[in-house]
Amino acid sequence: MQNNENKLMKIQYEYDNQEYIIINRCPHCNLDIHPTVQSQYSFENNNYKVSALSLTCPSCKRDYFIFNDFREDTIGLERFIISNPKYGFSENALVKNTSKKFQSLYMQSINSELLGHLDIAFFGYVKSLEILIKEIATVQHPESEDVILFSNLISCLEQFHATNMHLFSKKLLEILKNDYLFYYKTEDYEASSELVKDCINYFLLYLELLLKTFSLNNQTKSEKPSK
Repeated sequence: MQNNENKLMKIQYEYDNQEYIIINRCPHCNLDIHPTVQSQYSFENNNYKVSALSLTCPSCKRDYFIFNDFREDTIGLERFIISNPKYGFSENALVKNTSKKFQSLYMQSINSELLGHLDIAFFGYVKSLEILIKEIATVQHPESEDVILFSNLISCLEQFHATNMHLFSKKLLEILKNDYLFYYKTEDYEASSELVKDCINYFLLYLELLLKTFSLNNQTKSEKPSK
């Protein structure tokens, strides 16, 4: 699992005696960075006061914008409006191993959370995890693809990921089994969301290891001399 300091998050950024809220990862290359400011822009009318920073990633050298809301009643992390481009992971090798369906939903979930749409983000993460787990199960058990596709998340875990079930705490299984009303009443979005995201990170690493193992096995078979 990733340490908290390496996870995608909104952070404070000081520039020209002003505190901005940015994301700690480059939206292009996904690396944890401290960007460089190229320029600053301000936009204001009777209702809104917006500032934009043009930032450059020190790793991939690509530029992007971060927009902040500087109205008096907007404080802290709420100042973050959006990044342009939106956060992505085009250079993330782990995510590249997955299907377009997973990538699209996972990306939407991440950007929904950044924009403060926490309910949508939470259930997006749960569905992303379900897609990822089914994809891995299909890689391991291609003969059972139809069964995997039409099973629910818990059934898929129990039937095709039995060796990984020890990783799922009682709390995480509770989250995955229950509906919106349970989540709504618990009022612990952050803890629940982090558990689901950590689980996604684990299975992304597991998929990479699985694909490498398959590749090595196939290579070994092809190198065996014919009798």
